[in-house]
Amino acid sequence: MIYITGDIHANPKRLGMNALAQRGIHMNPEDYIIICGDFGIPWVGESDETDHKWLEWLAQLSYTVLFVDGNHENFDQLCRYPVKNWSGGRVHELRPNLYHLLRGEVFTIEGQTFFTFGGAKSTDKALRWPSVSWWPQEEASADNFDKAAKNLTAHDFTVDYVITHTAPARFVDQVPNMSQWIEGCKTSQLLSGLEELMTYKKWYFGHFHVDYIRDDSVAAWIYQDIVPIEKK
Repeated sequence: MIYITGDIHANPKRLGMNALAQRGIHMNPEDYIIICGDFGIPWVGESDETDHKWLEWLAQLSYTVLFVDGNHENFDQLCRYPVKNWSGGRVHELRPNLYHLLRGEVFTIEGQTFFTFGGAKSTDKALRWPSVSWWPQEEASADNFDKAAKNLTAHDFTVDYVITHTAPARFVDQVPNMSQWIEGCKTSQLLSGLEELMTYKKWYFGHFHVDYIRDDSVAAWIYQDIVPIEKK
């Protein structure tokens, strides 16, 4: 079984077995939870007591944790982890059951395809310090775009699901007072262009701290909810 949730901002308690059981979710070793960005661990590095504690705590979970990056990540630390191929795409392996899904990749999980693309522009950038609480890699690069275009072309721009942090503009416009979140965001602009070319069932994204999913819409706003994707 695959579940999707939103930003955890370095507090993964909702991923714990007891917390999940309270929601009626009982995880097995073959199951997955995907976080739609702003994972936030590690924030300082492996040598930091809090980061190390949470990474070891996550390593003890009986299922696999996957995440795309958000804008609130320490990208310098994430890039210290080894890149490996996993389920058809590239990942950073933080622990044997904990993977950062890289931008522009297509993964096959439980027989279903997932296009992943993290990143966003921080609306609170003015309050943050470079290389301490803000990193320029938060926004999509030309290389990220090229990788996405290459991998989507190989799949005829057709996947089952899309997992991102921010969202295309047409989704953001569906909810009042959200447009400022993507103002000047290159990543959202890039995703808007890709979305016009793609065929998919559902597009899941975090960033906006909103839980809002309708059966009649392909857009799925995810924050604290944990929602299942049915097996194919």
